[in-house]
Amino acid sequence: MKKGLFILTAAAILMTACGKKEEAVVEKPKKPVVASQVKKEQVSDIYTTDGTIVPQEKVNHTLDTQGTVSTVLKKNGDFVKKGEVIVKFTDAKAESNYDAAKANLQSTKNNFEKFNKLYEKQMISQLEFLNYRDAYTNALADYTAKKSNYDKLTRKSELTGLVGNLNLKSGNVVEANSTVFTVVDENIMEITVDFPGYWLSTLNEGSPVTLMVSDLGGKEFDGKIKSINPIADAETKKFPVKISIDNKTKELKDGMYTKVIIPTEKREGLIVPQQAVFIRDLLSYVYKIEDGKAKRVEVTTGATIKPNIEVISEELKPGDLVVSDGIFGLADGDEITINNETK
Repeated sequence: MKKGLFILTAAAILMTACGKKEEAVVEKPKKPVVASQVKKEQVSDIYTTDGTIVPQEKVNHTLDTQGTVSTVLKKNGDFVKKGEVIVKFTDAKAESNYDAAKANLQSTKNNFEKFNKLYEKQMISQLEFLNYRDAYTNALADYTAKKSNYDKLTRKSELTGLVGNLNLKSGNVVEANSTVFTVVDENIMEITVDFPGYWLSTLNEGSPVTLMVSDLGGKEFDGKIKSINPIADAETKKFPVKISIDNKTKELKDGMYTKVIIPTEKREGLIVPQQAVFIRDLLSYVYKIEDGKAKRVEVTTGATIKPNIEVISEELKPGDLVVSDGIFGLADGDEITINNETK
């Protein structure tokens, strides 16, 4: 019995040993990545704010007196030239006042010319002459005012551009001083933002600005600083900065909301491609390539200079290689193989 147990035990040990010899060591494959160099370049801090875009040229057309819409000749979105008739109004009072002022002007003008000749011949006193002259002067001023109101019954565009806010139809009564339509020139758009005094000295007229327009899905537009107000706003304590945008595509519209990104002071910093930076547990990292392996390095991100981003870390220096593509599925310490020429 003991002899049999010994034989079985020996056989079990032999079988286990043979099994171990048959196990092959599986080598983990190297992961292919694209590598990019860490570079040292000039970067700028940025100030981000927001606001509403408006046209550089915009005129709200009003009616100085009450009027009734007679004819509407244009519609919203129509392109018009300066001087084109948009709406015609009727107003009995304005028409009557104009006719009366016109008649009065002609009468006082005739009297002034008549008595001016008599005064030159010294046939009337200076006081009489001045009375007729003043009457004519006052009549001319009254006529000018009444004619302005009358002319505005035929409301013309004061600007070349697009018609907007035109919501009238024949028979509508419009109150005095009401806006009857608006005309905008969309070629150049503007936005005014408040800028902190801390960086004010870094700004110059003509400096570049980036706008990300929410209403257009975050599409970016280039702008430039048009003017810098040297007097701070009493409430915000910041300085109004006006930005101009060339609206060649006519995509930008009055009232669109946008994010405004303004570069400030320049300095030297380390940059890598934006896609080289990834987030883990709310912290930013890059994979630095060392000895054929990916080493996870924590970084602090700074200025964005598309398509690159500034990274700050004591473990990085110019010339180091980082993984810029192939990060998905990569882990700290994985062996890698570079599938590109160094960027």
